[in-house]
Amino acid sequence: MISSYTFGIYPRSEELIEATRKNTENLASLFQSETDGYISAQKNANLGFVSDPLLKWDDIYRPFSNLESVNLSSLNRIYEMNTFYRILSFDGPDFINGGNNVQSNLDSSLPKNKTVAIPEPFTFAERHTSKAFKTKEEFTINLAKMLRAEIDSLVESGFEIIQLLAPSIAYNKEVDFGVVSDALKVMTDGLKAKTILHTYFGDVSAKIESLLELPVSGLGFDITTTPASSIEKHNFSDKILTVGITNSFNTAIEKPQECINQVDEINAKTKPKESYVSNNFDLEYIPKEFAMDKISVLGEIARGAKDV
Repeated sequence: MISSYTFGIYPRSEELIEATRKNTENLASLFQSETDGYISAQKNANLGFVSDPLLKWDDIYRPFSNLESVNLSSLNRIYEMNTFYRILSFDGPDFINGGNNVQSNLDSSLPKNKTVAIPEPFTFAERHTSKAFKTKEEFTINLAKMLRAEIDSLVESGFEIIQLLAPSIAYNKEVDFGVVSDALKVMTDGLKAKTILHTYFGDVSAKIESLLELPVSGLGFDITTTPASSIEKHNFSDKILTVGITNSFNTAIEKPQECINQVDEINAKTKPKESYVSNNFDLEYIPKEFAMDKISVLGEIARGAKDV
């Protein structure tokens, strides 16, 4: 068997969505009940690492709106999806406040084997704005410093795997990997935790060589957009490889044995240092009942795959 985890925001049930719209008296208890249910589902699936379903998060960036000198701006579409996030405007030169925004927005009932996802700095800078920094490079490096403070706080609290969400690296045709690398060095240098950079919302076949040179513990791929055949051309002997095997684009439930065979083939050709399976991106794009099924299947795939 290999290890497994999920990342990103989970779907709210119809009941919770309606309660949120009406701001009902039992809203807090509904949020907690669904959070507990998702955490239990991950435990029952025997996932290697458990993540907070982030049901209270409106988008992956929103906890950082609590920082000083950061203001909420307009709504913007999440790439080509029919969902939106709030653009953050970083209006002051110093927005690092000790690093507890992510942790304070996570559920306290997570087990010891826990993982958390945050945006990587290139994606963060590409999707938000700053009045304080003249260049995108300056903005990106300062975001990296902010995120490093968050990561240090999380690692101190026992998080073993930090997932760095990097959709813009996949989505954008042009990526300055020098800036990406410099920012990631700020975040990972001397860090006592594993960092896995996840790319999705685009085919990174032509970028894999550059990705392998980045200062992170491992790489994660959405194999619905980056073909497995492209990944299999590369050697991952000094990197963790995460295969985004369950598909949040649709409600079709994966056939475990087919996925096990595919993961085994990818691992046999890439020879990764360690192997994980995960969802390809946030489960929030499918209804709750299907998300539950995909969590269960993910655990089955991990248990059936050959160890590396």
